[in-house]
Amino acid sequence: MSLTCGTASAFDDANMPARIASVFVLLVLSAAGAFFPLLAVNYRFFRIPDTVIYVTRYFGSGVIVATAFIHLLGESQDSLSHPCVGDFFSDYSWAAAFSLMGVVTMFTIEAFTHRRMDHQNRQFLSHDEECASDIDKNDCREVTTVLAVESRDECGVSGSSLSDLDVTKPPQDTFLKALVSIYLLEFGIVFHSVFVGLSLAVAGREFKTLFVAICFHQFFEGMGLGARFATANWPAHMKKTPWLLSAAYAITTPLGIAVGLGVRHLYLDDSPTSLIVVGVFDGFCSGLLIYNGLVELMARDFINDPQMKKTSHGRFALAYMVFLLGASMMALLGKWA
Repeated sequence: MSLTCGTASAFDDANMPARIASVFVLLVLSAAGAFFPLLAVNYRFFRIPDTVIYVTRYFGSGVIVATAFIHLLGESQDSLSHPCVGDFFSDYSWAAAFSLMGVVTMFTIEAFTHRRMDHQNRQFLSHDEECASDIDKNDCREVTTVLAVESRDECGVSGSSLSDLDVTKPPQDTFLKALVSIYLLEFGIVFHSVFVGLSLAVAGREFKTLFVAICFHQFFEGMGLGARFATANWPAHMKKTPWLLSAAYAITTPLGIAVGLGVRHLYLDDSPTSLIVVGVFDGFCSGLLIYNGLVELMARDFINDPQMKKTSHGRFALAYMVFLLGASMMALLGKWA
C-alpha cells in the first residue's frame, strides 16, 4: 500500500461558488425528474399525453438497469480494486460478491413475501368456498373470524354456486408484492446518491465535468424512480407515499454534497476506510438494482405483464426502443460520473 494513501486532503477550495450552487442545482434537477411523472399522472393541469408517461416509464427502466451495472457495480469494483485498499480486496472479486449478496437479499425478501401473500390468498379462496356452500350467513361469518381474513362482502351472495362468487385475489396481494420492490429500489438508489454527492463535493480538477454528468445522471434516474411510483396503484391511505419517496430521492445527493463540503478538509476519498465503505455499499446496492431491473423492470414488464401481452407490436417496439435508449444514455454517462 502506498504511504501517500489517505494521508492528507487534496481539496484546494477551487470552484467553491459552483460547489455550493451544485447543492441547489441538483436539488431542483433531482426533484424535477422524480416529481414530473407524479405531476403528470395526478394533475390534468399538465395535460401530458399518456404516451409521454409510457415512454418515461420504460426510459426510466433502462436508466435504472444501467445504473446498477455501470454506475454501482462498476464504481464498487473501482473502489475495492484501488491500490490504497490493500491485497485482501485485490485477491478476490469482492465487488461481484457484495453484488451477489444484494441479489440474494432481494430474492429472499421477495420470495418469502410472495409465499406469505399466496398463503393468505389460499385462505381467502377457501373462505369463499365456505360461503358458497353455507346457507346460514352467521355460520359463514364465524368461519371468517376463525380464518382472520378481511372480506367484507363474503356472505352477500344468494344460492350455493361458487360461480356466483368473485374469487379473485385480494387487492392487497399484488400491491404488497409491488411495494416491497419499490422500497428496495428506493433504498438502493438513495444510498448510492449520498455517495454521488460526497464524491462531487470533494472532486478535484474533474469537478466541472463530473458536475455536468451528475446533473444528467440525477435527472434521468429521478425520472426512472418517479415513473415507477406514478404507475403503481397506491391505496387511499398511502397516496402521500410516492411523493415522500420522491422527496427523499431529491434531497439525498444535495445532502451528500453539503456533508462533503462540511468535511472537505477531513474527508479522504483515497483512504482505505472510505474506499471500502463506498465499495461495499455500491456493490450491495448494485445487487438490489440488478435483481429489480432484470426481474421487475425487464422480465415482468416486458414478458409477463398482461397489458404488455395485449398491446400492439408498435407500442411494444416503442417501449423496447426507449428502454434501450435510457440504458445506453446512462451507460454513456458512466464514462464521466
